[in-house]
Amino acid sequence: MLRTDAGEVLNLRGTNVGGWLTQEDWMSPLGEFAADRTGWSASATGGSPERVLDGSQTTRWTAGGAQRGGERITVDLGAATLFNRLSIDNTAAPGEYARLVDIETSTDGSTWKSVATQAGVDGVTIARFTPQVARFVRLTQKASAPVGWSIGELNLFSDPVLFNGRHSASATSSAPGTSPSKAIDGDVSSVWQSGAAQAPGQAVTIDLGRNVDMDKVLFDAGRATSNDYPRIWDVFTSWDNATWTKVASGYGAGRTVLADFNGAKNGRYLRIVSNGNASNWWSVAEVAIYSGTSLDRGAWTATASIGSPAGEVLDGNVATRWTTSTHQAPGQSVTIDMGALATMNNVTIDTAKNASDEQDWARGYALDLSRDGSTWTTVATGVGTRKATTIGFPAQAARYLRLTQTGSSPDRWWTIGELTAGLHNDDFSLSTTLNARFDAATTQSIIATHQDTWFTESDLDEIAAMGMNLIRLPIGWSHFLNLDGSWKSDPWSKIDWAVKEAAARGIYVLLDLHTVPGGGCPWGSCGRIGPNPNGFWGSETYHDWVESIWTVMADRYRGNPAVAGYDLINEPLIDYDEDAEDVAQKSEYYDRLYDAVRAVDPDHTIFLGAFFGPNSLAAPSVHGWTNVVYEYHPYDMPNQKDWSAQNQLVTNELSGLPARLSGHGVPILYGEYSLYYNDDVWSRFMAGLNSLDVSWTNWTYKVRGAAGDGFAYWGFYYDNPSPVPVVNSDDAATFRSKLAAFGTENFTKNERFVATVAKYTGGLAAFAPAEIAHSGWTASASSSSPWSTPASGIDGANGSSWQSGKAMSGDEWYQIDMGASHTVSMVTVQTAPDSAWDYPRGFTLETSIDGRNWTAAATGIAYGWKRPISIEPTTARYIRISQTGIAPQWWTLDQIAVFSSY
Repeated sequence: MLRTDAGEVLNLRGTNVGGWLTQEDWMSPLGEFAADRTGWSASATGGSPERVLDGSQTTRWTAGGAQRGGERITVDLGAATLFNRLSIDNTAAPGEYARLVDIETSTDGSTWKSVATQAGVDGVTIARFTPQVARFVRLTQKASAPVGWSIGELNLFSDPVLFNGRHSASATSSAPGTSPSKAIDGDVSSVWQSGAAQAPGQAVTIDLGRNVDMDKVLFDAGRATSNDYPRIWDVFTSWDNATWTKVASGYGAGRTVLADFNGAKNGRYLRIVSNGNASNWWSVAEVAIYSGTSLDRGAWTATASIGSPAGEVLDGNVATRWTTSTHQAPGQSVTIDMGALATMNNVTIDTAKNASDEQDWARGYALDLSRDGSTWTTVATGVGTRKATTIGFPAQAARYLRLTQTGSSPDRWWTIGELTAGLHNDDFSLSTTLNARFDAATTQSIIATHQDTWFTESDLDEIAAMGMNLIRLPIGWSHFLNLDGSWKSDPWSKIDWAVKEAAARGIYVLLDLHTVPGGGCPWGSCGRIGPNPNGFWGSETYHDWVESIWTVMADRYRGNPAVAGYDLINEPLIDYDEDAEDVAQKSEYYDRLYDAVRAVDPDHTIFLGAFFGPNSLAAPSVHGWTNVVYEYHPYDMPNQKDWSAQNQLVTNELSGLPARLSGHGVPILYGEYSLYYNDDVWSRFMAGLNSLDVSWTNWTYKVRGAAGDGFAYWGFYYDNPSPVPVVNSDDAATFRSKLAAFGTENFTKNERFVATVAKYTGGLAAFAPAEIAHSGWTASASSSSPWSTPASGIDGANGSSWQSGKAMSGDEWYQIDMGASHTVSMVTVQTAPDSAWDYPRGFTLETSIDGRNWTAAATGIAYGWKRPISIEPTTARYIRISQTGIAPQWWTLDQIAVFSSY
């Protein structure tokens, strides 16, 4: 809450303006990192192939003439390189995309392996395949078209996947001469085969040897057996090889299948099941399991100049360690051979926490990279930090990395529990690479293009129209400071503009330092992907920089009535398992910032991140804090498709609020949250917060992701599929051109989400959904299974369900006659708990007064076993739900509930 100059107490209700003044790659369009193209060359059948590597969106290679099949372009990467994704951009020549392209790799330019065969699309064609270590990539156009084939830019990527060399595999059956191990041997030309026609229940199980967070899996049937893909597939994970959880399901449609789990799922075992029927055998040439943000180290080797075996730094356990076994001295080193060129911009060294190892940080270090093990380049120097050290540098390719001790300690050894590396896409990495590639003026022009496009006056008009009185404004530390800690020439114009324009619309601004140097938590949302603790917490230099930012900012905005307050650090987290020492350290630094702000601004409210809960921060009385607000960010991302999990999250938060409010005796802000596709859960949460006079700002105003990927309820505006810049290869003009496509007018507005939130911005504190009784209802359907009837879908949530009796194909419908007209504002469609995958993949909801004339009230995707569908309140007697998606499951309805209000 906020106390105005007139003494009025206001509850603040609004949204975040994420992705504007700091980079968050899943939301804002500032770019992605591709493989370093240094030393690459291209050849082709005609044209100017070098243009595919020049970084310009306006130049292009053209094969010449109409597509006939056989047109080809080859890229020499200069050395064996790791990659698993390729993009082909023909934006400069609309329509001139390859109708069918075969992608091959080679280590020597003579022997080739096909890794993907894919139809092209206009714009940017993305091909994903299993990890390859190769020097050459060849693209061959295999179809016919009346236009030519052009490529503006060609890029390779290495998305983090697990190295299969340390996994084992089994299968329900195998053809003679094949074995499940061939599906994980790293060779896309060797194939496991079922040895029998496809039938439900055939399975391949992979034992990862340890619990791993996984979020996707790709499986490839192979070129020679490309038609042996599973007609129906299901993917399961397990911790114990006994209890299995389904994480993805669908139809096979070609050689490769990418199964997205919609959130990370933990397990030791992964099982792919073929549940369809076909005369073909089922074949798997290779499997790729996506996990985490760092390069998998399974193929790496480590050596050291001194001490214990260096391999301990790669074993996945910080408790086992490499150590010098003697005092730190200059010249001690650890060297890693990654086996192939990999593009990276970060190296992290980590130790066991709350143990003596955490004091054995490097008193000085130099990080050198090499492509060949002979010629080395120093890319970073510095001093390590207690517990863990993150080392960032401009993105570049290397096969070898060497970390050398440059400091001394008379009483501490140098110890490394784990060493990791990655190509991280976060605010720090973006700034580092842009500054290395361009001069300051060009870099600023790129950032300015984004800032002038992403959020404008019309966006503030939209926020005001929703009735909101607050925007939480996430700002990156690099918006204020250069990478060396010096101040930028004018970091205030956009912030001043936002405060002024928001005030003109009756909207307050909460200034949120969303990222801090080194990273205040392990995630990219804190500005830098890293370990626990991330680099901020052990650096006095970074502490000084942040104190400077807040001293200057508080001095600038003191007395400004449009500023709601100062959110000092977003999501501060020292360790996932913070102990009393960690909490004390965090609280003491907060006290330092508090004192710095209060020295220049005694009046504005200070917001402190209680992350993950009230026990993660000292009580205000410990340090004498006054006029403070504690801030919470509740999320349940792993269970985003489970209505019950999201509803339980709200139950837990609302039931715990009275104790939180009374315990510390300070107001609370729910500064971030998302409850996915559940209008009723959103409503219950906001009504509950309003009833307790608790302020809130949802995350966030807009995101670029699509509905099918779960993003339609992350932002009021969503779904902009325009290509984002490639940070380390696009030229400045291409950067600016791509960023200019991300104005809000090019996004989709989620009208129902907007309407749901807008109901509560005025302070509505009641959530009392009025369900219409089912008495007198009748139901009909497009089809029914032999053992179900449409009536089973309206007889209550009792496990007695209506079933369509056929796989979802997009032409199913279910219709209700309520017997009389009612006001309808929300319809909830749910399957039985034991049929959680039988939800409609897409829907159209229609209403009618007479059963003949229908009005479309809502369309969209379902998102899990229970989907509340809010609509503009309307009068109707009949309701028809059409299933518009495609899935191998039957459509099942255990209960349809209709509400006159919610």
